[in-house]
Amino acid sequence: MLRIVFDFPGRRYHATPWGHHVNEGLVEWPPSPWRILRALLATGYTKLGWEHVPAEMLGIIDACSMVEPVYRLPTATKGHTRHYMPVGDLDKKRGEPKTSKVIDAFVRPTGPLVVGWPIQLAPNQMSLLAELLARLCYLGRAESRVRAALLSGQEALPDGMEVSTTRRHSDDEPVRLLTPMPADSYANWCRETEGVPETLLGVLEASTTDLQRDGWTAPPGSRELIYWRPAAVFSPSASRQFARHAIVEGADTAMFALGTDRKRDVLPLIERALPTMALFRRALLSKVGDEQQMGGCVELTGKDENCEPLHSDHHRHSHFIPLSLDTGNRGRIDHVLVHSAMGFGHVAQRAMRQLRKTWAKGIDDLAVTLIGLGPRDDFVTVGGLEIDELATSRVWRSKTPFVPPRHIKARGKDSLVEQVKEELRRRGLPELSHDPVFTVPTSRDAASDERLRRFRHFVRTARGRDKKAPPAGLFHITMTLVSPAKGPICLGWGSHFGLGLFGSQFSD
Repeated sequence: MLRIVFDFPGRRYHATPWGHHVNEGLVEWPPSPWRILRALLATGYTKLGWEHVPAEMLGIIDACSMVEPVYRLPTATKGHTRHYMPVGDLDKKRGEPKTSKVIDAFVRPTGPLVVGWPIQLAPNQMSLLAELLARLCYLGRAESRVRAALLSGQEALPDGMEVSTTRRHSDDEPVRLLTPMPADSYANWCRETEGVPETLLGVLEASTTDLQRDGWTAPPGSRELIYWRPAAVFSPSASRQFARHAIVEGADTAMFALGTDRKRDVLPLIERALPTMALFRRALLSKVGDEQQMGGCVELTGKDENCEPLHSDHHRHSHFIPLSLDTGNRGRIDHVLVHSAMGFGHVAQRAMRQLRKTWAKGIDDLAVTLIGLGPRDDFVTVGGLEIDELATSRVWRSKTPFVPPRHIKARGKDSLVEQVKEELRRRGLPELSHDPVFTVPTSRDAASDERLRRFRHFVRTARGRDKKAPPAGLFHITMTLVSPAKGPICLGWGSHFGLGLFGSQFSD
């Protein structure tokens, strides 16, 4: 068995399948035998200084064209970039060079690719092949840097999925690859066809531009093979494996800065914490993608693999906490703290690094910058400023209104005090040392406190699919626990989206 291993140090492979335009965004994965043989010929001419193809190379081509190779594919992810290429002409109206949008599609393999032909080559042919592979710089387009080598058969094969012309699973997808005709078949076909090179080597050396100009829908001398590629090659697990190098161990907290690039825009008011945090979560989940439907990011979604809400995590999944840290612009949400007691896995961390913008009512897109990701204790002080929402204290007071999770009754488990006690118990927090102090924003007690009066302006419903009717009641609470507790402390209805947020007793 002849086996060649291709490793892509840049972790990108670019190659457009024959007969397709680059802007279709398709990638020939795995690379066809036709492409591999042409790359070896090009290497011989450019790196070994061939003037004529040696007999050993002709023997390699003949042997490889007689059989169908088998591939061992690593898991991979698909991606693309879009950019504008100058076309050389001048746009007279704009006074600028004309450009054309180009889609550059690629595959990001997580490991090496192995191609195997069930053939035996002569020692001199193996020696030439090893020399060519050692000098091969790229496969596909020039961006696809590659390291290639022969496998002796003694090494352990890298992890991967076998791809061949035999279909093994119902969800395997067909891939059309080109390979040369056997020499005898090409000779017979050549006698019946006019205007083609006399030898198979002449076809492999012909440029794609010349063949397309002459109207060939497929290279002369090629035959099409149908390979069956497992769907799992591009499964979400591939992206998880690729992202593992960026994992921050023990990370349960992330801090983001919000900003706008237009002077007329302002940051959202803290009174709109609930809808703003709901939109922030939606923007973050858009970076998770299909993973959320597979239960692959429960810390952000709060749902299991059946898309059912978690009922046994004791509110350990993510809380989206609005912060107003700019002393010159109090009352505006300028930072967002995301905290999950269960920690952030690789899917969540990848999504956080990819998030670039969010939205708020009446405001253009808000720029989002991840400024920190790690354990909660790393964020107690940020830039010399103490985050009182993350303090350790016995006495806590409301930063945003507390909304009881159930309708209030005069006594029993649905009384206001008992609902607060249950909220603390469900989150594993210390008990109350005595009954908390409740203040209604419209009461006389709040008349002299501007911050408490503003509580009545807090929005308690989100828009669109996140819209829910809250229970009645809106309170400011000062509570004392029997022992110090670490923040963040978020209690009550809407507590995962900015309501029911507490700060230490000295918070403003």
